[in-house]
Amino acid sequence: MARREQENKVLFGFSDLYIGTYSVNDETGEVTMGQPYHQTGAVGFSPEGQGNNYTFYADNVSYFSNYTTGNYEGDLVVARFDDEFRKLFLGEIELEDGGVAERKNAVKPNIYMMYETQGDKGPERVLWYNGTLGFINKETATIEDEVEVQTETISVTLSGDNKTGMTKVTYGKDKDGFATLFTNPPTPKLPTASE
Repeated sequence: MARREQENKVLFGFSDLYIGTYSVNDETGEVTMGQPYHQTGAVGFSPEGQGNNYTFYADNVSYFSNYTTGNYEGDLVVARFDDEFRKLFLGEIELEDGGVAERKNAVKPNIYMMYETQGDKGPERVLWYNGTLGFINKETATIEDEVEVQTETISVTLSGDNKTGMTKVTYGKDKDGFATLFTNPPTPKLPTASE
């Protein structure tokens, strides 16, 4: 099958990071996605697929082999996670004196995540379903000869939607979902046979 002319050959860049809550009805499997929150200062994201290779041997050879896909795990790097992000997605609370407190064993919601990347033919937007966030890690260092920005990193595990099996969706700039993705992200839905 030939590559479509409008498809990107290469991708680069990382911007316009949005995160929202992702909840699943235990009885129906239906998904509710909260309002997307724009976290500024996007630096990078490095998802790596996790899976298992199974090989069955018979007749002294590899008789059957199967690779199962699992989660994606990676680090999300931003200039600084703001206080609203910490309260919305990490269970931190604002104190009476204005401080924002991290709490042990805080309940964190599952999330979905979206961002934009550039390509040689134009931008693409990516939507990841059903993730969890770890802890924010950062390094603080003294100022030496010049100021060096210290970024913040959080580990992200993206397991995808259990009902549809969808992990992520990518939209090129020519796709219908591209323009509305950051304001009205679609819940996971597989096409019907007639689509």
